[in-house]
Amino acid sequence: MEMNLQLHHVVTDITGKTGMRILRSIASGQRDPSVLASYRDPRCKASEVTIQQALTGHYRDEHLLALTQSLAV
Repeated sequence: MEMNLQLHHVVTDITGKTGMRILRSIASGQRDPSVLASYRDPRCKASEVTIQQALTGHYRDEHLLALTQSLAV
């Protein structure tokens, strides 16, 4: 939410395969929405284009730190 990413609106289960692959990749440094959307599991109902649009946001350092810490728990 803080980064203005709307992934939770297009991926039903943010803790599922698609959501976690994308979140881990963001935490590892990937910011390109097209690359992130390519991690979409084929069973995901949202298209790659829809996911790309949802991943256009503001990647601020403090929010990335919070994401990294959340994934580490």
